[in-house]
Amino acid sequence: MSVLSLLHEHELLANPTFSQRVRMAFSRVAREVLAEDPQTPGHPLRVSLARTVLTPNDFTSPGLTPVIASDPVVSAAAAAGHMPGEPDSAQAAVTDEQILTAVRDAWNLTAGVAPTP
Repeated sequence: MSVLSLLHEHELLANPTFSQRVRMAFSRVAREVLAEDPQTPGHPLRVSLARTVLTPNDFTSPGLTPVIASDPVVSAAAAAGHMPGEPDSAQAAVTDEQILTAVRDAWNLTAGVAPTP
């Protein structure tokens, strides 16, 4: 699976449309986390991140977009769709479902939940 170069991943995270899509995916998943079973491993940290995501203090920064731009599936999809000279081509090749899956997969890491052995 080919992935974007580091420079192209940075261009992806700096793409305003991609950043907006990721921000909304984090908001959607935050709502899911707030409704999850309190017995979910790492629940207090997961909820803390959800509350932070739902009350941002800056809508102009990339926020948590870097962790999603570097996700192997997202990066591979963007690499497959990347067309030189067309700045939106890479982000347009990534589906909303791929972004949502990457956010769900990265939630514990981002929240600081230690992996279970």
